[in-house]
Amino acid sequence: PVPRDNFIARHYLPENFPRGAALGLASTGVFVAAVTLVLSFYGWQQPFMRMAVPVFGLDNATRNELQFYAQLYTTASFLCLLVLLPALFHLLAPLPGPNPYGLSPANFRRNMRPYWPLLGIMLPVLWFACSSPAFHQFYPLYKPPTLQDLLLYELVYLTQFVAIEFFYRGFCLFRFERLAPGLGIFIMVIPYALLHIHKPFPEALGSIVAGLVLGALTLRSRSIWPGVFTHMCVALAADLFALHHSGRLAQLLQ
Repeated sequence: PVPRDNFIARHYLPENFPRGAALGLASTGVFVAAVTLVLSFYGWQQPFMRMAVPVFGLDNATRNELQFYAQLYTTASFLCLLVLLPALFHLLAPLPGPNPYGLSPANFRRNMRPYWPLLGIMLPVLWFACSSPAFHQFYPLYKPPTLQDLLLYELVYLTQFVAIEFFYRGFCLFRFERLAPGLGIFIMVIPYALLHIHKPFPEALGSIVAGLVLGALTLRSRSIWPGVFTHMCVALAADLFALHHSGRLAQLLQ
């Protein structure tokens, strides 16, 4: 017999498992896996680039223009797959209780406190990483010809992080935590890490650590918005640092 005071008993014995949790975990897991796969195969810039001419008829667009259109496509696909579809799933299988997915903006300033040290660590690391020619010659994918183009691109680009945080740190995290108490963060980080499988290996490996840390902070604050803000700051800083180290930012500001 399994002792009733250990981890397995608390989380896996039938009498301690929420009613319907097995079916909920199975259906949510299949849904999350399907969304992540569709996103990985069809939701990014590269699938758009393959479809640009045969599907969208953009044979006269320059490579740089295609990169901007690709970001529009990526952000739109993220919003559809990571926000709209989970909202429909919630209508079919609602998660009871107030603020079920951490969407409350209450106490944003107080909840941001543990995120500031993360930014203090990550931004200097990004500055150093962006000084590498391999990085700043590649990022950002779209090379804005004017400052206005940069602002428009970043507005489109940063919107995708609202969708990412809602899906992985909102929908996935809170639903998995409700169905399997104490394990939600670890279940959520699996599809989140797989989302980065096409990224450089250090970035993909780092997504596991980032997912665990952001997941723990989100559960503590019961809000996705500090994570959204942090994710946006890191993404924006990476682009600006890369533009600076390549000399393009100074040209845009002239």
